[in-house]
Amino acid sequence: MQENAAPPRIGRDVLVAHERAALARMSRVTSKCVSSVVEGDRVAIHWNFELTEKSGLVRRFDEIAWQEWRGDRISRERFFYDPTKIVG
Repeated sequence: MQENAAPPRIGRDVLVAHERAALARMSRVTSKCVSSVVEGDRVAIHWNFELTEKSGLVRRFDEIAWQEWRGDRISRERFFYDPTKIVG
């Protein structure tokens, strides 16, 4: 899994730990799939997120997830978003 141009996070345990840490900072997370495109083993998904931090601050942003699948599992995933657009 990779976010923008950051180095990829590799390994299920690393990915789960990162997600748990991110969710622990939030009191609420909502997401909406705006649209998706599937071409063979490649999928693009446009997401809208609303993250409510435990402090009450609400952040909203759009993200594109680019996935490559092998069978019934994601083998590679990269997220694209503009961090300056994550507004409270």
